[in-house]
Amino acid sequence: MSILNFPRIHFKGVARLNVPTGNRNISNTINFATNTVYQDGLPFDIKKHPSEFHKYLRQIPPRFNLQGTPDDNGVFNYAAGYNFLGNNHFSWENASITSLNIRPGIFLKNDVLLGSKIELWGHYNEYLRTTFNRARWVDIDPSRDDTSQIYAGQICIKEATATANSPYIFSSDINCVHAVRWYGEKYIQKKQSHFLEQEFSKTRVFQFSISKNSENFILNHLNIKSEFINYLLQELQKDNVLGLCIQYCIFNMSTPLQPDTPVFYDLFGTIGLWLENDMSTFPNGRVLYPENNQGFGPIVIQIQDNCASINMPCSIPFIHREEKIADQLTHTLGPKYSLGDLELRNKSGVLLAKLPEYMYLKYLETSSVFDVPLISKCTDDNILLVGNGNKWEESDWLIQAEENVVSIEAPDKKNLTYFSKEIKLFCYFRGKPEEKRDIVIFIENNSILSIFKLTFSKEKKGLAFLTIKSKKPGISEIYVDDHRCKILVRVLSDDWNLLNIPDHQITYEFLYEHVMSYYELIYPFMADKVFSMADQCKCETYARLMWQMCDPLNRDKSYYMPSTREMSYAKSMLFLKYLKNVEESALNNKSNIYLDTNFKTDEISTKEELIQELKKAVNLELSIMLQYIYAAYSLPTFAVGEKLQQSNKWTSEQLNFVCGGADRRLNSGWRGTILEIAHEEMIHYLVVNNLLMSIGESFYPGIPLFGLKAYEAFGLDTEFSFEPFSENVIAKFVRFEWPHYFSSTGKSIAEFYINIRKAFQNIPNLFSNEFNKTGGEHHLFLNELINKKFPSYQLEINNRETALFAIDFITEQGEGGAINSPHYSKSHFNRLRKISKDLILSKIPFEPAFPVLKNPVLNPTPGCNTVINSHARELMLLYQGCHELTFHMMIQHFGQKPLGSLRRSRLMNAAIDIMAGILRPLSAQLVTLPSGIPGRNAGPPIPQEIQFKCIQNYEEGCIELSNQCKALAKYARGIKYIQPSIVIINLLEFYEKQMIDLSTKKLSREG
Repeated sequence: MSILNFPRIHFKGVARLNVPTGNRNISNTINFATNTVYQDGLPFDIKKHPSEFHKYLRQIPPRFNLQGTPDDNGVFNYAAGYNFLGNNHFSWENASITSLNIRPGIFLKNDVLLGSKIELWGHYNEYLRTTFNRARWVDIDPSRDDTSQIYAGQICIKEATATANSPYIFSSDINCVHAVRWYGEKYIQKKQSHFLEQEFSKTRVFQFSISKNSENFILNHLNIKSEFINYLLQELQKDNVLGLCIQYCIFNMSTPLQPDTPVFYDLFGTIGLWLENDMSTFPNGRVLYPENNQGFGPIVIQIQDNCASINMPCSIPFIHREEKIADQLTHTLGPKYSLGDLELRNKSGVLLAKLPEYMYLKYLETSSVFDVPLISKCTDDNILLVGNGNKWEESDWLIQAEENVVSIEAPDKKNLTYFSKEIKLFCYFRGKPEEKRDIVIFIENNSILSIFKLTFSKEKKGLAFLTIKSKKPGISEIYVDDHRCKILVRVLSDDWNLLNIPDHQITYEFLYEHVMSYYELIYPFMADKVFSMADQCKCETYARLMWQMCDPLNRDKSYYMPSTREMSYAKSMLFLKYLKNVEESALNNKSNIYLDTNFKTDEISTKEELIQELKKAVNLELSIMLQYIYAAYSLPTFAVGEKLQQSNKWTSEQLNFVCGGADRRLNSGWRGTILEIAHEEMIHYLVVNNLLMSIGESFYPGIPLFGLKAYEAFGLDTEFSFEPFSENVIAKFVRFEWPHYFSSTGKSIAEFYINIRKAFQNIPNLFSNEFNKTGGEHHLFLNELINKKFPSYQLEINNRETALFAIDFITEQGEGGAINSPHYSKSHFNRLRKISKDLILSKIPFEPAFPVLKNPVLNPTPGCNTVINSHARELMLLYQGCHELTFHMMIQHFGQKPLGSLRRSRLMNAAIDIMAGILRPLSAQLVTLPSGIPGRNAGPPIPQEIQFKCIQNYEEGCIELSNQCKALAKYARGIKYIQPSIVIINLLEFYEKQMIDLSTKKLSREG
């Protein structure tokens, strides 16, 4: 069954595990039932900064040094663990296919699939639109090691030499959470003198399955010539084959060399067939359990084709391991425990088969899956496997749950609402599905759970359904028939009373006290790598994103927050209420919202000409992006739109068109779509800069152009101007994105990239080093199609191939590639056309935007309108200063020629935070203020050319940025009339301090 059927793919590599270790309640610091954190026996005072608790937890004895031995001044301690800053990321590193097994003893030696990379990824994040998404490892009960669950979204196979933008051989989505099914201790028998010795000797086996009927199950669309793939495709056509089953084992944890760093495990696994009567998450076959389980694990056997197939991934322990790591990620392991030749016998003693010792000692070649000839066919009785010093025995019945680690909401007793969970039970008699009516169910703690009912399937033999009901918060185990089938259930905290709090009272302070403080105290990776939830300015900036990440609908996605999954439904809904209040607070006057009524170019033939054309493309992307942002911000937020609907100025249909749904999920209307496109244009801006930097140039900030200057620079007859959203403006945007494959008059933007692409193809010696890493990697704002095909893509450009790929990425995202391309529906062109169509065909004509000025400026400028209202001008000056600050930060970042990802750069993330946390709310505020010109509101001022030059000394540059933050914060506090939000001021002061911390090396350059 499953991986015991043919064909099989065996693989090996290393698992990278970045799991948090401060949540295990080693020193009685956590109450899991109520999510309460304690210090010295008392609830921690959340008015204190969370760093005080972090410091307290890290100093609790006993302590250990880097060698893992007791030391009062050591850097490790039990309470915080070896990785207090862990973020639950889980990935396979350097995993590759080691063997291809098509029949017993028959391995393909020359198949092109051998050596191919195999990768496990998380889910695509529809909100951030990211690639490089990690899977997550979550311990549902952090105090135990056998409750681990993996949230993964995609598995891929690529050629051995593949790069991030190489096409895949195989890819599929993963639609099931999978938990550890076999867990063992003492897998390495000789003890090591280290406080983590028990961790080193643990082993875990996982399994998941993928359906061949999924639209994202894609095998060999490259049509590579592979005998194995042909064999596999034939098997997949059979009706009883549901798809593929993947089993993998991790063991031999590496010794942490420093606190707060990921660890590595040896990894091997097998991909086989998922058959009709198989479980998707538990090893299928006749399961034998060891008599001596001290380091020994279960074995699965299947009798087929005159052979016995034996699956024993964690069955026989190792004697010892080297104490130090050599030139690899994990420790070298000593020999396996010697049991001599293993004999497979039936209960009567008849010898069925022999597994020679030399074969099972070579476990890596076949991931501990072996096939041996059948000596006798007397296999109807119970079977056992016998060696010198241990034996494994089969029991008649195997009963297992498809989900063995589950969470359930606590009952809402006040409203008489109770919650249940149905769990599939599979019953097998000697490996074959059979109905068992006398299943015994035992609940360890029946004050937490109760059995609601047990039913049996009428359609599928051996399938039962256990329905449990929660009674109160806590953790309990369910035992089904015997101790070998355990289901751990966590009943989440009872927080239903929080939903009775009036919506307007869900402030930041309330949300922090009742929800976020717990995660800030126990999981400090957010503060270290992303942002601290103790910083109101950051939470308000990303209020919408926090709701989307905590949305209960996303609970099974790898990007869900909190990644540890212990947040109740009631608490998660507070994030939506908080978001609504943040939107409300941005309104200047909540009671009075109103609305007034075929061009030829010269060929690029030299590197110098290419550099100039790339700089022109940077200017172009920047100028278009800013126009999109201006139009999007001229549209009301959902909170404003609701009031327009309530005052009968808008219909519900118009509200949905402009702002999307009240749930603030993926549909955010025209406003959100145009902002998404603007985000993607910013990525195009960065990609073109990466193209520049790949051929030896420095980062170029670009010059925003409009009016006559834009026409002279780009030669486009489409006007470049900053205008509020309208039919004319959306038509202009459609024209910007007009594809080259549709006929048009005049020059189009598509022509720029056609010529640039030709230049990269034709000009020799553009790259001094074909694989020199330049520019900045990024994986935000990339669409799902890119993620499906290239989940590790991060805009890398280091040679001609990756440069051409990047140019195609820009054009496909903008134009759609071709009318029949999968990129077309999500292209800027098509999304903007849909907005235009909806606007023109709306039942009741309306003007959705605020009546903001066209081309607003602070000082008289030809072709522009000067804002004269003093209230608006003060905020426009602040906006202008903060806009320049974001570019100063980017210039300073790229001036250091960074090698790491932009997502880890503190300077780049600071720039993004200022865009989101300052420029966005200031824009929303400015478009509602009078400009001083009758009938027209103000708006963000047209940006000027950036004059800032990179300061080569990193520390001095950070001091300059700190001074700019300080000056802007001081200016903001001194504004006389309409004070900007205190969050804006706090964010500037936050980065004033962070820049100083960077200059003094209190913070690393990368998060």
